[in-house]
Amino acid sequence: MKKLTALCAASLLCCTQVSAQTQQSYFDQLLIFGDSLLDSGNFGFRFTNRVGDGSNNFSTGAYAEIAPQHLGRALGLATNPANPAIGNGTNYAVGGYETSDIVKSINGTGLFLRREDDGGTKVRDSYLTEFGSVNPNALILIDGGGNDFLNGTANSQATIVTSAQTLIAGVSALSNAGGRYIMLSNLPDLGKTAAAQAQNFQTPGYAAQVSAGAAGFNQALRTYANLSNANIIPVDLAGLINFVSNNAEAYGFANGTNATFGPLANFDQRYMCFDAVNSDCIEHPVYGKSQTNTADPSKLMFNDGVHPTARVGAIAGDYMIDVIMAPQVVGQVPSLGLGIARTQQQSLTQVMRENRWLADGDRLFISASGATGDEPTGGDQESKHLTLGLSRAVSPGLSLGAAISMADHELNTDRSEFAATSVGFSGLVNYRENRWLAEASVGLSVVDYSDIDRKFNLGNQNLTASGGTDGHGWHLDGQLAYNLLSSQTVSLAPALGARWLNTKVDSYKESGGEVSNYQWGEQSRASRQFRLGVLANVAVSESFSLYAEAFGVSEEVDADETIEVRNTNLAYASYRLPSYQNDGESFADVSLGAAVSVGQARVALNLNYTDEGEGRESAMLNYSRPF
Repeated sequence: MKKLTALCAASLLCCTQVSAQTQQSYFDQLLIFGDSLLDSGNFGFRFTNRVGDGSNNFSTGAYAEIAPQHLGRALGLATNPANPAIGNGTNYAVGGYETSDIVKSINGTGLFLRREDDGGTKVRDSYLTEFGSVNPNALILIDGGGNDFLNGTANSQATIVTSAQTLIAGVSALSNAGGRYIMLSNLPDLGKTAAAQAQNFQTPGYAAQVSAGAAGFNQALRTYANLSNANIIPVDLAGLINFVSNNAEAYGFANGTNATFGPLANFDQRYMCFDAVNSDCIEHPVYGKSQTNTADPSKLMFNDGVHPTARVGAIAGDYMIDVIMAPQVVGQVPSLGLGIARTQQQSLTQVMRENRWLADGDRLFISASGATGDEPTGGDQESKHLTLGLSRAVSPGLSLGAAISMADHELNTDRSEFAATSVGFSGLVNYRENRWLAEASVGLSVVDYSDIDRKFNLGNQNLTASGGTDGHGWHLDGQLAYNLLSSQTVSLAPALGARWLNTKVDSYKESGGEVSNYQWGEQSRASRQFRLGVLANVAVSESFSLYAEAFGVSEEVDADETIEVRNTNLAYASYRLPSYQNDGESFADVSLGAAVSVGQARVALNLNYTDEGEGRESAMLNYSRPF
């Protein structure tokens, strides 16, 4: 936390510090249904390469983690196999499952380690048979379709459509049972797998045919998904694999042809595999598993004919994490909007103090401020504010004022860089009668969110999705106080107040994020505070005074927000995901300051600190003079 003294040293403008974002998980369970791409070990192994023993022997060691495990770890959720003999967990995906088997594991005959049609034995009831409903705070991940093609079940346009319909039937069953957040993966381009490319090497045109089938499945899947009432979060696994393949060299994967490979000189290394044990792919002659000294699965995209290596699984995990985390990053933009409304209100406080404690008069004032605060969800917010205004005594004890504000704002985390400018218009009123003090202010800010940059990683590639939008915010603040002392030099007044802040951010579309480009819906956020405290002022001399204010504040709004999202790379309908969560809290708000008269003018310095959230502090310099 930066010290208040550091703010003073920085004069009117505060310095920037970036703190790591604290990731929040809004889910307490991860349910997984699908095939080998999601199977975390229901057979006792995973469908990826082993990590080896450190001496190029990759026939030993644990099986590398796959994408759902990376997602689960990022969210703090278990992904243990559902097989009771191994984990009795929440991952019902089984290698070899077709879409019909996946549905059976959801609400049908049960979980079979081999396909039921092949005589497999049931090891567990289907999920809905066992539990009846879905935990509303569960995140669900589901894929399927690949084995329908590999087994010949999907072999025509009609059967391909049937497979897609079957998978959506499983999605609908989970949704109807209470599932609110269902991640649905499309099918990677099967024509660009190591198995299909190996077959195409012998039978040109085969890969194109398989690619067309996978594209037809994805089109049907999208069509029936958009007809569903489920909240479906599309996972563009096809787009991701294409992105990685198109950037293979940047990722350090073997890429292109190699003239030294003899009969394989014209075969693209991207489609060579690490382990050709089933003879369904072409093992890389340098990095393949059988190479004693040079075997290295991290150089290859495919472990076998259809399954990715550990590195591709980790990249897919990064992508899935971003699908869930991106709304939480964008969900901080309204926090910046609340900060804008808050600093606009604070820019009026010094002239209101002068109207409160000094004799009636007409005042022209200029206020410059710098504020910084740590966001509850991580990151630092910074504001630089300049306010010009006037206050006029319209009758004894009553002053009215107006002001215009201009400001720059930033909110930075390890996942984002947000910048905005605003123009604000404010009005204020002070009223004094005997020892009673009443005051209020109201303001509107028009905000240009010029740069909304969301940062994320896909493996070693650092990507930024950028966008911009507009918005507005407003504040309404008021308090009533009673001066306990009749002294002309010392004032002490208990005070009761309320403060309302509200902001709205318009929808916008981002670009630059490759497979993770999204359109974000409108967002709004509010703060309603009740304040109880004391106001103190000491006139040390005719030209110099000190003041202090301390409040206990109760935030009445419990924020539990979701945001509407649409992946602009896909034609899926929009969906909703959690974006922001913050419980109302009680906190302290303290201000200290001094004011000195310089000729007819008056200069004041104010320092403010509140421990709301992770803490927020500001320094403000105010200049006023009669007119």
